[in-house]
Amino acid sequence: MFTRIAHVCLNVSDLKRSLAYYHKLGFADRFRFTRKGADFGVYMEIAPKSYIEIFEDKGLGPVVNNGLAHFCLETEDIDALMARLSAQGVAFTPKKRGCDHTDQIWLEDPDGNKFEVHQYSPKSLQQQGGVVEADW
Repeated sequence: MFTRIAHVCLNVSDLKRSLAYYHKLGFADRFRFTRKGADFGVYMEIAPKSYIEIFEDKGLGPVVNNGLAHFCLETEDIDALMARLSAQGVAFTPKKRGCDHTDQIWLEDPDGNKFEVHQYSPKSLQQQGGVVEADW
């Protein structure tokens, strides 16, 4: 019925600041949303057929996750990604192996939206299936 998640949408308080952050991650603008000729949103490509869109809300308060806790991006080489993020001055958590046997780091955008980046290992339950006792 479904083929993939088409995109994740985030509200941000400052479109230019958020674009600068996501461009450091390598996201490319696919198209822009305007209102009365002014940009207020951007649809960005993360990888082929994977997107995130952001919309500016100047009155945005602190991020409150009332259901969607985070989104996750996959990488094939988390160590190379960490080196690239460090070179760009992008903060992230130390790498850890999750209880699902997948390596992960966490990032936070300028508005406090937290997201995960992970790399599958040969034992990753996302590929093997099974049951795991949560360690958080």
